[in-house]
Amino acid sequence: TSIPARPRAAAFWGGRRASGASARRAGGGSGAMVRFLSNLFNYLANVFLVETLSNSRTFQRFAITSNELMNQLLKKGEVTKSDLGEKASTFSKAFREEMTKEWRQQQQQSQRVKK
Repeated sequence: TSIPARPRAAAFWGGRRASGASARRAGGGSGAMVRFLSNLFNYLANVFLVETLSNSRTFQRFAITSNELMNQLLKKGEVTKSDLGEKASTFSKAFREEMTKEWRQQQQQSQRVKK
């Protein structure tokens, strides 16, 4: 028994390959096949990863732990935001009062000089 020879690519794709403008109109020849295989591989890998991770107890624990950590950080961030807002308000009020006081002193001095 002899092993049959591997078919040539041209015979596999219908005897003749498109080239030039006809290849672009037909979807790019082998480029379309590469894109198709790439998309197929990505889809199968995605399905495999989703199924594997969704059934993994370790990944579920990791997801719960990271979710709780993010919620804690968000709560701390909200507290910090409100504290920062109060501090900024207090600072701006004190700054405004100080600037007003300084401006009034400058006005008084300029009026004394004029007299």
